[in-house]
Amino acid sequence: MAEFNLHARLDSEAVSDPMEVYGRYTDTDGVEVAETDDIDDDSDPDVLTPTQFLEIEGVETFADIYTDLADDPAVVNLSLRGPTAERFPIPVQHHALQQIGDPTLYEFHALDGQITLVIAESELELNQVHNQVPPGSLG
Repeated sequence: MAEFNLHARLDSEAVSDPMEVYGRYTDTDGVEVAETDDIDDDSDPDVLTPTQFLEIEGVETFADIYTDLADDPAVVNLSLRGPTAERFPIPVQHHALQQIGDPTLYEFHALDGQITLVIAESELELNQVHNQVPPGSLG
């Protein structure tokens, strides 16, 4: 098990091998590349859906990699859940944080002046954030 998982769907015209993207992080402490067969392929020929994903220890490391990948033009979208994750982050716009009913259940990590990662300890808590925060304010 890993503290966090991060799975990137990639632009197939920009990337032919997911290790072109994931390989940048393999020398980082607390980061490993894992593989699973339980990845939903969206069947879009323009999108590479790798079976590999990142297992990441530490919220600082996770936030740095997430921010880097979110700004990468080769990344079509990011999934912050995975089969070995112990914690579940969700990006929330700062103005919507007040909508969270019981903030003591979560850890918060600001990414920038607009987005904060709300980190849940269970999928149930993650679903509560999804239900309490307006959809337009989520990552």
